[in-house]
Amino acid sequence: MLALRLTPGTRSLSLGYSFSKCGEFAFEAAFAVAIVSITDADMLLIGIAYFFRYLPSVVFSPLGGWLADNANKKHTLLAIEVTKGLLALSFFALFSVFTPVLLALVGIAMVMTALECLYVPTFRAYFPDLVEKDELATVNSGIQVIEDAASILGPLVFSACVLLLSREATFLFFAMCLVVSAICIATLTPARRSVQQAFDGCAIIRDAASSVSQLRAGNAPLFAVIGCTTLCAMFATSVIRFILPASVLEHFASEAAVGYVFSLLAAGTVVGGMLYTRFNPRTTAAMVLRYWMLYGGLFFAAAVALQFNNWLFLLILFLVGFIGAFVDIAIVTNIQCLSREHEVGRNFSLYYFTAVMGDAVSGLIASLVFVLAGPATFIWMTLMLFIAPVRWNMKGRGPDVDSRT
Repeated sequence: MLALRLTPGTRSLSLGYSFSKCGEFAFEAAFAVAIVSITDADMLLIGIAYFFRYLPSVVFSPLGGWLADNANKKHTLLAIEVTKGLLALSFFALFSVFTPVLLALVGIAMVMTALECLYVPTFRAYFPDLVEKDELATVNSGIQVIEDAASILGPLVFSACVLLLSREATFLFFAMCLVVSAICIATLTPARRSVQQAFDGCAIIRDAASSVSQLRAGNAPLFAVIGCTTLCAMFATSVIRFILPASVLEHFASEAAVGYVFSLLAAGTVVGGMLYTRFNPRTTAAMVLRYWMLYGGLFFAAAVALQFNNWLFLLILFLVGFIGAFVDIAIVTNIQCLSREHEVGRNFSLYYFTAVMGDAVSGLIASLVFVLAGPATFIWMTLMLFIAPVRWNMKGRGPDVDSRT
């Protein structure tokens, strides 16, 4: 966390990010409840809704990479946060004034996804301009702690809004958080800008389409990181967002238990984020592959333990959060360190694009597995999450994936 105080820029970015993520996690809880309510908890319809929600990443992720590498980062972040604030007010109006319908809800959420595709590459590409390369892992660890702490606080704020005010008040809270974030961004000094490339929409799309094959041929370690993460996201996202809550609710017969379990999972990620550099003095691409397999193995063990021993389930779930923080930090650090200076934004947009598409497909996979496996969906999905990175780990034993970062 001390690394986030290195410069005024890192302080402003991290402070704004903390408010933005806290509001975002509160928004995600409200959005999930709204989707479940409107669809009457139809798992297949929920999966389709989330698929379309993340569909804009196909177009806007490549654009986000171009903006991160060529546009004024400060102006980009400021414009995005202000626009997201207006969308948060639109959600508030939709539920307060009108009768919400699924198409309208998903439509506004798609715009929010598009803005997030523009935000993430620019935010992540800002730090290499502010700190030295050997400090990036420590900075990313601090950012991970902020994000994980927000993942605890945000849902609690949502619960407080529901109990004391209304669900719609959560969207106002999100808007206020984005205002504070925008103020923090406004205090930033402009980041240095590399040689600019003229904007060409078709060329950006073509470049994004060809960047995967270019990475595979010219940057095998980074290709392994992004490829393995995309595959794992196809199973991990639905486990976290749909299957784990449903399994906990069925097992404990308590909605409050769902909140407690997610708080425990988030607590594990906070501890993992704080201890990342102590356990990992250096970060390699091979570490991402190993941590993904360990993450899947622990989640599978938790799914099995839930059938036999509640305390063992909770202990393993804490370890899942702990290793999950290692996964997130190692991914970001590898992208920052293995990318050439003028490709940091593009590679982050590629990573975000593939990860978000994995998120979208994950909902459809979960729906299909639920049809086939029924109550055993939690076990089968976590088993597939464990198996998914095995092939990458077998391929990743060569020196090309063990490049030091």
